[in-house]
Amino acid sequence: MKDFNILKKFCQKIYFVGSGNFWYEEDIGDDRKMIYRIYNVLLFFIYGSMTILEIFAALLGDFPKDEKGDCVTFAVSHTIVMIKMCYVISNKTLIRKLNYDMVSVCEEFEETSLQKKKYYNIKINLIAYFVTVYFSATCFVFEGLRKVKEGSHFVTIVTYYPSFEDDSLSATVFRIYCTVVLFMMLLTMIMSVDAFTMVNLIMFKYKIMTLRRYFEKISEDFKEMHKINRRLAVENLATGLTKGFQVHKELLRILKDIDKAFGFVIALQLFQSSGSAVSLLLQIAISEELTFVGKLKIMFFVIALFFLLGLFLCNAGEITYQSALLADSIFYCGWHECLWEYQPKGKKIGQMVLIACIQAQKPLVLKAFKMIELTYGTFLLVIKTTYSIFALFNAQSGND
Repeated sequence: MKDFNILKKFCQKIYFVGSGNFWYEEDIGDDRKMIYRIYNVLLFFIYGSMTILEIFAALLGDFPKDEKGDCVTFAVSHTIVMIKMCYVISNKTLIRKLNYDMVSVCEEFEETSLQKKKYYNIKINLIAYFVTVYFSATCFVFEGLRKVKEGSHFVTIVTYYPSFEDDSLSATVFRIYCTVVLFMMLLTMIMSVDAFTMVNLIMFKYKIMTLRRYFEKISEDFKEMHKINRRLAVENLATGLTKGFQVHKELLRILKDIDKAFGFVIALQLFQSSGSAVSLLLQIAISEELTFVGKLKIMFFVIALFFLLGLFLCNAGEITYQSALLADSIFYCGWHECLWEYQPKGKKIGQMVLIACIQAQKPLVLKAFKMIELTYGTFLLVIKTTYSIFALFNAQSGND
């Protein structure tokens, strides 16, 4: 499946979940229509209201230990989710332009085999993340049903209203309403922010791989043609290199747009995954009353947080790794076999290759808040640091 089809279908789903039209054309839908604006405002008002009630519950609410822990976790997580969604929507103009660039750049170099791998990669990662998130949410529902069976009330999301003692019909209806809102919010979060960011990172990674294969192909073509017609081989190599260098320049510009559009999202996820994971793991370690389902819901929440962070950082790290291979592909194109008299006027192949190699040797590294490098190493560091902090707090609580 081509990038055009992948991104357009994705933008259709984003439009459906109420975040607006991120496609660079209007054929998906007009998000400026009054009825869609009402839908958009109403949806985010519902999400925002629930998040505010969670924050009040965390700060002012009087709940049992397990509900208080869930309350704090959801209040922090959903606040970050709201910030991420608002940030992405505020960059809609930039993202629409980015979608156009992602579709058009490298289009003529695309290989069917690489396109299939890219689509499979996106599909598998998206399904795995979707299942992890919703299985975690389902565990919260099962825990709520277990409490009902034991004579308590049903609850998944803990909000300031209703209070813990309130078991009236209106309170029950509101708790069920919050559960429905949670599942809706998760869908909007996945499609509009998390998966959308992941898709752009994977696509850009494959753009770099496509460009690298292109340089390798023109090198092979040059070697074959050089045996038959040296002048034509040199001319074709010069033309091919010029085209490849222009695409590389475009990719460098697009990466800056990706950083502007999604860099803040990745940075927030970095802190959310590590901070929330410590809090959640401590709930398991400290609490002696957690049921199996209770532990399961927390573990899958932690897995979902780190799985998303892994998707972000590992794909960002893969961009750095693949871009580091470009310099070799450019250098070994066969420029040293190009005789001076055969080179087109104004196109000194050796000089062009030298400049391109210098540019390609600068690693393409995305950074959180322009400080923390988003790479494989950072992902491993976050996991180690999270466990170290958890072990420290757990040891201190054990001594107390």
